[in-house]
Amino acid sequence: MSVIVGPRCNRRVTCDSSALNDRSESSIAVNPLDAYNLVGSSKRFTNPSTYAFSLAAYATFDGGKSWIDSGPLPLLGGGAGCSDPSVAWDNAGNAYVAALPFGPGSATDATGPVIGIAMYKSSDGGRSWGLPTLIHSSGGDDKQWAAGDWNPTSPYFGRVYVVWDGGNLLFARTTNQGATWIGTGASAAGSSIAPNSFAPSICVARDGTIYVAWISGTTISFVKSADGGNSFSAPSVVASGVTPLDAAGLSAPNGFPELPGGVFRVETLPSIAVGTGHHLVVTWADYRDGVSRIYYRHSTNGGTSWAGAASGQKLLTGAVASGAGLHDFHPQLATTPAGEIGCSFYEFGPRPSGGGTTPPLIDVVLAVSTDNGATFPNRATVTDTPWDPTVDAPLSHGTPSTTFIGDYFGLTASKLGFFPLWTDTRTGVQELFTSRLAVNPTDVFIRDSSQDTGAVPSPGNHWEAPDLIVRRQPDGATTFANEDLLRDGVTDHYIYGRVKNVGSNTARAVRLSVVVGNYPSLIGLPGAEFRYPQDWYKADWDATLALRHLDLGETAPANLASGLQKILGPVVWPAAQIPDEATWHPCLLAEVRTDNDDSAGGVTACDIPADPDPCAYGAYFWGNNNVCQRNLTYAPVPLHLEKRIEFPFVIGSPWSRARFIEVIVDKGEALAETPMTLVVEPIDPERKLRPATAQTEYVLVDGGRVVIREGNRQVAEILGYPGTILRPGTAGDGLRDVEMGVGAAKIGNAWRLTHARAAVGLPVAPGEMRRVMLSFTTSNTLKAGTRPRLRIFQRNDRRITTGGVILELEVARTRHVREGEKDEAQGTRRSQGSRGSIDGRR
Repeated sequence: MSVIVGPRCNRRVTCDSSALNDRSESSIAVNPLDAYNLVGSSKRFTNPSTYAFSLAAYATFDGGKSWIDSGPLPLLGGGAGCSDPSVAWDNAGNAYVAALPFGPGSATDATGPVIGIAMYKSSDGGRSWGLPTLIHSSGGDDKQWAAGDWNPTSPYFGRVYVVWDGGNLLFARTTNQGATWIGTGASAAGSSIAPNSFAPSICVARDGTIYVAWISGTTISFVKSADGGNSFSAPSVVASGVTPLDAAGLSAPNGFPELPGGVFRVETLPSIAVGTGHHLVVTWADYRDGVSRIYYRHSTNGGTSWAGAASGQKLLTGAVASGAGLHDFHPQLATTPAGEIGCSFYEFGPRPSGGGTTPPLIDVVLAVSTDNGATFPNRATVTDTPWDPTVDAPLSHGTPSTTFIGDYFGLTASKLGFFPLWTDTRTGVQELFTSRLAVNPTDVFIRDSSQDTGAVPSPGNHWEAPDLIVRRQPDGATTFANEDLLRDGVTDHYIYGRVKNVGSNTARAVRLSVVVGNYPSLIGLPGAEFRYPQDWYKADWDATLALRHLDLGETAPANLASGLQKILGPVVWPAAQIPDEATWHPCLLAEVRTDNDDSAGGVTACDIPADPDPCAYGAYFWGNNNVCQRNLTYAPVPLHLEKRIEFPFVIGSPWSRARFIEVIVDKGEALAETPMTLVVEPIDPERKLRPATAQTEYVLVDGGRVVIREGNRQVAEILGYPGTILRPGTAGDGLRDVEMGVGAAKIGNAWRLTHARAAVGLPVAPGEMRRVMLSFTTSNTLKAGTRPRLRIFQRNDRRITTGGVILELEVARTRHVREGEKDEAQGTRRSQGSRGSIDGRR
């Protein structure tokens, strides 16, 4: 059973089509109050050729599946930029970025004189940031690092600490959530706690002890504080006789060493982490072997003594060591709550390719220790493809001979695993990527259909949702069968999910989380398109989505052994939150959440993206094996009597970038001959496609291939020959589709569906939603006790089926009509599955 597995799904954090806005030198930290909320920060360039940049920040509220770019952080008065970000949290859920502001530079090097150390603060999980607070003013400040004490057992719970290099090792802390900053004792921020330091790293043990390590020449030293930063010990040696990269005789044309085969600058910056108790690990990049390798030292007693050789030992040896021609550098440490210690680093060098080798490329690697840092026998490659550091590389201080990919990159850890945040150029631009790597990973899934085995896309009839049920009483653990909703205002309902662990390790803390989509609102109608994670995670909702969704919470955590299945529940659905049937048609959005499940079922554990543009985050339920969707819409029909049915629903999604939506109606065998009418109306009547103005033509004079892009997404491809004419249909909006019907005829503003399977297509704007009404009269020949199903599917841009809405008729067994079924036109009642594709396959 593997402790870690890689590569896992690589997710893009930043999305810049401009090569000017390179991103590098990142830091990331997890909210101690919410493992799904992470904040990152990095340099964001505005002119890479003159080394002009400041800082930007990013936040996720769904465990790294989607990201918010908070934009450039505001500058200090008189500042031209900021550098060297380090992210930390306090115990109240406030995020901080420690920054190095600087003034204006020259025309060739935009980085001017350093102003000092500044702190940014966010109180909303990283969505927005306040103005910076200058906590120390000195032109010699550099290489700051921050850490928070969010250990409830610590007497200094909630403090945030910052250390930096100012010639000496300098220190500051806040005891009041950033309102003020002080040094040791009662001194001002910037107390000197040790002489002669460079690039300090800081961590905090569970009892509140602070540890700081730094490098000076060929020696790595450390100090510690047992009183919350009021005082520090005298410096002591961690490792001596090391070979830092700047003392290895490497080429350094502009003062910064460069690895063989590369032109980007590198440095040896130590990293320190603490496991359980006072087990300490310190790592650094070392060139003593004629190649850059990660070395480390380990202490079991808080630094009183250190194991192994005085100059340290290799982090990876034997089968997990890097190849002879590869360089390891930029190590970063992080610790999970369980005490596993991870070390991420860049691995640089040529890769085998077609009998030869590639140019030197970079992979991200993660090594993990499960014995408090004594050994690191577990290794995984994080990147699913290596990246080229020569692509779109800024010039270090504007000097053409030395480029910049960052002096470090970020790593954090939580109960969900490790989250590196690295620079990557696979898009042709220096961007940031991340990945989740769980410790002892597993794969728990919930079925979309009876044929589902956990792979994606889900096979079969997705509307089945066999593993998600609603009961009127809390008996789903023994009677796993879906019941109709009873909307009497007093009956609570109970939701259960059946999940299976197909991974090789025991699943930890498995929970079923349930959201009700289309919760009563102005457009509280069943939707044909939901996107995961945005519709499933409450913290991802904007004000509009919050009005249309109801979070019912999640079940208590339970472990699940490999190969077993388990019924989770119930999640209670209070009667007061189940409105009258005429009001609304709900959809249940369920997710199985597991602390160590880092797989969505696809290649390298990825889900299937809903959009080819990776910046349009999200997947449909059939593309992720952790989620399930069940629509709850029934209509009672009297026996041997006709009944008028009017079924409203919504198509489109605020997350979608689709330009054309088709509504496909499969009437089913019992209703195949039933005439039906479909009316599509805008939800926002003011939002209309702009009319065409003067016709424009593009004539290919040489012929060839034409690719049409929208942002970072390829939306069309045209093969032409000399004389080919392109005529955009709508000025300003590019090529436009027109309304179309297959098996349907347009009559006025309605479509008459003339075939057993009919489709209506229409152009939309990105993010646009439409209200749809399907109307028909049931035949008086429907068989007693049958449940005919009418399936409605949405397909975007003629190729991606997003989901669907199912209307199930309940034909009475006798001619007796229950009192609750006498209402004609509004007779839709409760619901069942919404997982469909056009032909039952994905």
